[in-house]
Amino acid sequence: MKTLQSTLLLLLLVPLIKPAPPTQQDSRIIYDYGTDNFEESIFSQDYEDKYLDGKNIKEKETVIIPNEKSLQLQKDEAITPLPPKKENDEMPTCLLCVCLSGSVYCEEVDIDAVPPLPKESAYLYARFNKIKKLTAKDFADIPNLRRLDFTGNLIEDIEDGTFSKLSLLEELSLAENQLLKLPVLPPKLTLFNA
Repeated sequence: MKTLQSTLLLLLLVPLIKPAPPTQQDSRIIYDYGTDNFEESIFSQDYEDKYLDGKNIKEKETVIIPNEKSLQLQKDEAITPLPPKKENDEMPTCLLCVCLSGSVYCEEVDIDAVPPLPKESAYLYARFNKIKKLTAKDFADIPNLRRLDFTGNLIEDIEDGTFSKLSLLEELSLAENQLLKLPVLPPKLTLFNA
């Protein structure tokens, strides 16, 4: 019975199916963007010795350059020379590290000492570097430091008095270092990780 139904349905639908109209290939426009005749078409026009000035086309003025064999430069006295580079001058901290509104991020930049910090620094993240020693002069002019993170360095020694002038220091992380002793820590310290 199913076969009879399928056959009847097929006989009814086949006369309704019409073929698609033939494609018209002649109606398409073909553009040739090849470079074979590029120079001929562009450079065949006469653009030489003419330029546009408003609405009028005028002949180009001729400029005569003398046949000089040397060039003399004049020194500008208004330019001041750069100061000589000091031996320990390195890349500025905020080019080497990321400085964002009081925070300095020096993570994984292979530094081996604490870089000079901007005076307004409150947070220093110097994780996973090659710092071996912390000294008092590293933080001498940065009294506003609140957080220091030296996790994952090679710190073996912290000079006495390194943190003595950091009266606002609240958090100090020295985890994953090679410390044998600790210096005196600031009184406001609330978080210490070693």
